[in-house]
Amino acid sequence: MKAALLKRILSISLAILLLGVTLVSCSDGTGGQTADTTSAGQSASDDTGEVDTRVYPELPDMDFDGYTFKVLHWYVTGWDHRMNKDIFAEVETGDPINDAVYKRNSIINDKYNVNFSIQNEPHNEVISMTQKFVNAGEDAYDVVYARMVDVTSLLTGGYFLDLNTLPYVDFSKPWWDHNSVERLSVLGKLYLVASDINIIDKDATAAIAFNKQYAAEEQLPNLYELVENGTWTMDKMMSLYKGKSRDLNGDGQIDADNDVYAFLGKHDVAASFFLGGGGSFVSKDENDEPYLSFESERNYNIAQKIFDIMYDEHHFYNQHLMQKTIDDYAFEQLFPNGHGLFYWMRLDNVTTMRASETDFGILPIPKYDEAQTRYYSMVSVHTSGLITVPKTAQDPGRTGFILEALSAESKYTLIPAYIEVALKGKYVRDNESEAMLDLIFATRTYDLGDVFNFGSLAGDWIGIAGTGNRDVASFYARHEKAAQKAIDKFIEQLQKYE
Repeated sequence: MKAALLKRILSISLAILLLGVTLVSCSDGTGGQTADTTSAGQSASDDTGEVDTRVYPELPDMDFDGYTFKVLHWYVTGWDHRMNKDIFAEVETGDPINDAVYKRNSIINDKYNVNFSIQNEPHNEVISMTQKFVNAGEDAYDVVYARMVDVTSLLTGGYFLDLNTLPYVDFSKPWWDHNSVERLSVLGKLYLVASDINIIDKDATAAIAFNKQYAAEEQLPNLYELVENGTWTMDKMMSLYKGKSRDLNGDGQIDADNDVYAFLGKHDVAASFFLGGGGSFVSKDENDEPYLSFESERNYNIAQKIFDIMYDEHHFYNQHLMQKTIDDYAFEQLFPNGHGLFYWMRLDNVTTMRASETDFGILPIPKYDEAQTRYYSMVSVHTSGLITVPKTAQDPGRTGFILEALSAESKYTLIPAYIEVALKGKYVRDNESEAMLDLIFATRTYDLGDVFNFGSLAGDWIGIAGTGNRDVASFYARHEKAAQKAIDKFIEQLQKYE
C-alpha cells in the first residue's frame, strides 16, 4: 500500500477515534460566557475564504496582572534526556521544542498577562516538598508533576484537587488526553491527567522499532500493512523473527555486542505487551470503583504468549538479564548500531537514534490476537508524570483557566513541533512511520494497577521475566490478598476527601 494512502487511512481512523470519545465537560461557572472564543465544532473563515478548522477554548477575556504560574517537576539523576523541556523556555535557541515552548508561552502571556516558571527537583524530593507545603497550607505551586510511579501517597493523602472541579477546564476538548481522563478517574474524581502541555508523557509511550535493511534482507512482509490490516500480533511478530538472530562472528553464540538479536528488549516488555495485548491488572465497575481484573483466562493466555517471547534467549535479548552491568545508554545503542532486527523502546529513544545510520521504522506494540479490536500503547509510569493541582490552590479558577489556555495553545504550537518537526521531521525515516506515530499516540493507555501498583502486583509482574516462571495462577495467588487489601485501603482513603 502506498505511504500516502496508509497515512490517510490512519489519520481518518484517528479522527473517528477522537470523535467517538464522549466525556462530561466541566462547567466553568461563568454562565456560558465565551467572549473572544470560537466554540468547539465551529469554524471561522479568514479574508481568503479558507476555513479555520482550529478548535478554540471557551474562555473569556482575562488579565492575570503578570501572575507567575509556578510548576514543580520531578527528575531522576542521570536521565538528562528526560529533564523537563515542555514548561518553560527562556529564549529561542533554534531547537524546535524549545522554540515552540517559548512561542506558546509568549502567546499566552500576551493574551492573558501570565508568566511561567519551573522548579525541577529529584523525584523523591518532589513528594516530600509537596507534603510539606500543602501541610503548611502554602499556595507554593500551581501544578505539581510527580513521577507517576511515586504519586500514590500524595493522592491517597488528600494533597490534590479533583480536576473535575476546576473552572474553565473542559476535558471533552481535543487538547486533553481522553484516554487518561477515562482510565485514571476513580470514584468519579480525577486527580491526574495528561494534556498537550507536555511531551514527556508522549516520550514515555512504548513502541517497536525495526531495522529496515534486515527486514528487507530477511524478506519480511510489509509490516505497516500488517498493522493497518489488524494482523500485527504477538504470534505474527514471533513468526517473523524466529531464526533471524545472526551469529556474525561465527563463534556459535549470539552476543548482542557482536551479533544480531532478533528482538532487543528488557523486563518492561512484560508490562507493555500485557497492556498492549488488552490485558489489565485493575479495571473499574459502573461506579468508577477499581477492582482486580488480572485473574482471567484471556489475561493468562496473554501472559503465556509473553513468556514465549521473553524466555526464548536465542531470539530475545533481555537487558536486565543479559547485560553484565546495567547501562541504559549502552543498551540503547545496540539497535542503532545494527545489533537487532526488532527493538522495544519508548519514544524518547527515537531522539537518541538521530545520528544513527541504521534505517529504521516504527510500529505499535503488537496485539494479542486478530480478534483484538484495537492497539494499546502503554505510557510508562517510570518515565513520566502527569498534571496534578495541590489542594492549597487559592484560586482554582485561575489554575483551571491557565491550564485550559495553555493546553489549547500547545495543541497548535508544541505538539506539531514535537510530532511533525522533531519526531517526524528530524528522526523518523519514512512516511509510513509517521502514520504509525499518529496511531500510537491515539491508542495510549493507562492501568490503575500499573500506576498505583496495588500489592506490588504490577511491579512484580515486570520482574517475572527474570524468573523463567510460567505459573501465572501461582504468581497471582501470591499477590491477590495484598493487592485487594491495597485497593480497599485506597478507596477508603479517597472517600475520606469527598
